[in-house]
Amino acid sequence: MACSSQRLLLAALMSVLALHLCSVSEASGNFDCCLQYTVHVIPFRHLRGFTQQWANEACDINAVILITKRGFSVCADPRKTWVKKAVRMLSRKAIKI
Repeated sequence: MACSSQRLLLAALMSVLALHLCSVSEASGNFDCCLQYTVHVIPFRHLRGFTQQWANEACDINAVILITKRGFSVCADPRKTWVKKAVRMLSRKAIKI
């Protein structure tokens, strides 16, 4: 009797873990939000592109998501001068291509 209840408990825990892992991978695959900004200035030579996040959509803050040449995403404050300059330069670079 104890063995079957332990198996049932183990099966239940594994099911909960599997559901959690599925929801985490789905959320991270389709729905990443910036929750805070970087405190570092990213040199333009390291940047490949950007996207924008709007607080009135699904995320809490407005942000510029800078994409580095190594493929990393960095959340930056769109009000910062260096971020505005990077967006302007990346936009010009995209128009030339």
